[in-house]
Amino acid sequence: MLSNADMPGFSKMEQARLARVVLAHRGKLAKVQDAGLEGDDWKLVFALRIASLILRSRTDSRLPFLRVAADKAGFAIDLPQSWLDDSPLSADALEAEADQWKKVGMKLELTGLSDKRVSVLKLSR
Repeated sequence: MLSNADMPGFSKMEQARLARVVLAHRGKLAKVQDAGLEGDDWKLVFALRIASLILRSRTDSRLPFLRVAADKAGFAIDLPQSWLDDSPLSADALEAEADQWKKVGMKLELTGLSDKRVSVLKLSR
């Protein structure tokens, strides 16, 4: 839909890039592996996919503290272990997401942090 929409203010190249990123925000990553996503595009896809997983319930529940790192090989996410324990469906979805990234040759490492470690990280920000 985005590829063919009338989008004033976007060049055709920007519109095509946006369409690729949106296509990749859910489902199997393999469908866009050869679609011409560049390095920064993969970061956008990662951000959209993780946001949709963490905000999956669409409620006003408190969001977890998370720390994200990226390198050429992929991404790493640190989340409070207590949040992972209290959100088993989200934790399983994140594990499945790690498998999706592995299938396209990139890593997604998930780490559960103790509440004590999370407190230290929040204070050091």
